[in-house]
Amino acid sequence: MTVTPDLERAHTLSRFWRGTGFSPGELLLTPEMQRTLTLVAATPRRGVQYLRPHFLLNLVRVRGAGYDFTLLEEACDVMVENGFTPFFEIMGNPSDSFDFTGQGWAPRWRDLVAELVQRLAARYGHATLQDWYFESWNEPDLPWWPADAQAFLDYYDACVAGLDAGLPGLRIGGPGTARTLSPMFKAFVAHCDTGHNHLTGERPRLDFISIHEKGVGKSFEDIAPDSVGICRREMQAVDYLRAHHERLADLPLINNECDPQVGWWQHHTWRATAYAPAMITKIIDQHQRLMIDAGTPLAMLFNDNGFMGEWGQRTQFALFGGRDVSKAQSEHVTDLDQVERGRQAAPFSLVKKPALTVMELLAQLGETRVPVKGLTPDTDGPGVLATRHTDGSWAVMLYHSRDRTRLSGPATVSLSLPETEGAWDVLVLALDDVDDNPFAVWEAGGHPRPPVAPKLSAPDAALADMRRAAEPRERIARRFVDGVSLDIDVPLPSVALVLARRASDEAPDPPKPFLARVPGVNGEEWLVSWPGPDEVGLRYDVGLERNGTVTAIVDAPILANAYVMAGDPDGSISVRAVSMSGRTSGWVRARG
Repeated sequence: MTVTPDLERAHTLSRFWRGTGFSPGELLLTPEMQRTLTLVAATPRRGVQYLRPHFLLNLVRVRGAGYDFTLLEEACDVMVENGFTPFFEIMGNPSDSFDFTGQGWAPRWRDLVAELVQRLAARYGHATLQDWYFESWNEPDLPWWPADAQAFLDYYDACVAGLDAGLPGLRIGGPGTARTLSPMFKAFVAHCDTGHNHLTGERPRLDFISIHEKGVGKSFEDIAPDSVGICRREMQAVDYLRAHHERLADLPLINNECDPQVGWWQHHTWRATAYAPAMITKIIDQHQRLMIDAGTPLAMLFNDNGFMGEWGQRTQFALFGGRDVSKAQSEHVTDLDQVERGRQAAPFSLVKKPALTVMELLAQLGETRVPVKGLTPDTDGPGVLATRHTDGSWAVMLYHSRDRTRLSGPATVSLSLPETEGAWDVLVLALDDVDDNPFAVWEAGGHPRPPVAPKLSAPDAALADMRRAAEPRERIARRFVDGVSLDIDVPLPSVALVLARRASDEAPDPPKPFLARVPGVNGEEWLVSWPGPDEVGLRYDVGLERNGTVTAIVDAPILANAYVMAGDPDGSISVRAVSMSGRTSGWVRARG
């Protein structure tokens, strides 16, 4: 199949997929989540920008006639200091002091929210909070909400009134419902369209509408996700608004839990293989083609995969060693008396999974989308998301994905890029199961463990091999003259990123790496990180210097701005930058 992007139909692309979530908010106070976020924050070009944790207000304590926000502020510091923008659910119950089934609590809730945003503004600045999203209680149509629908509407009124009293103009929306067109969803949008805020008398303010639609329900079997069905059910919400609440129909629509499958904690091995990044990319492309291109005001699409867990769980890392955190995440019960104990973790290690690596590839996409003709990815598998940057360079994401979890097969896409006369540097990076993925490395090493205690384990050599296998593979790196046209293998399942820019032999600027010791499952590990520019296609080598000679330790391009090494490095750790053309900066020794 031959693909040529059509520049005549080019239009602006919004990187609407850059968010993740997890539960509960207490995790932000633990070493495991803090290291996780350090590594997620290293995704280049702010490839993961928004964090949506649950139960943040459970971190607030009632103290006499007032509130102690210390733990909540510390949790928010972890997000902000790592460069994330909070998607702040106004969810939780400080010291269980609110009875949402009773009377008279709404004014107190308004005052709590007002004090909350005033403290946040004092801590981070008014301008910073303008970028945040504030959202109502997560999935109030499930037992997460402890009262009835009328209480939820009263709660939302109090949230809006509190935000407006504390710092007017902050963005707020909801309802974050889990069931398609549930009675709670219908009651909420009707209230925001034709009702009145019972505390202010005004029409309830609503800046965005959030829902949750996923590919398939919970199951211990590998039931195939219905990826197009996600868009179809989202459109049911849009059509309902257009038919019954036209005033709300053009508000930004957000699906901030758009996962292939419900049940983050259930084990499905495909979550550790190339199936996951291919499916994630396909769902993004489907939302662009089937919804945004059709005029639907879709604004954001998140994967709710920021949890900590094992290979088959819906996470961005496999957690080795450490304590069992699954129960705390899936059967959440807040116990702030245990927070200090939670700060002390048994030694652990993290190995990146393809679901995070694909975010590094997607982060390379440009500001302009260039549609392609001739593909039917929703039925045949191969698809293309072609983009262009403002400097004319190309970033084209190819994927091969079928909803069924046990299919495989070959495919080749012939890609021809217009307006590429002269000399161009081309780089093709891939995630597939042709080469070993990190799970396959662990499996082949004879280290499997059951999906319950004992925790995952592996020796340092296996950890190093898994971390190498987690990086994308360089399939093509060469210079084209007078036209970029190439054949790219995209086996099922896989993704491949094609980067093309005008040729340059200029060496990149050297990085400024920083070195930190972190406790690993087998002993000390070394986390090396560096601030990264927004340059597309810039990758890095991490090496060891011995006797004045530096040797790269990873035979794959590192796109992220961090890397973890297990064991004694037996030499000084250094980092260098590598440009699209393959030119390198000098090696720079990491400093701690």
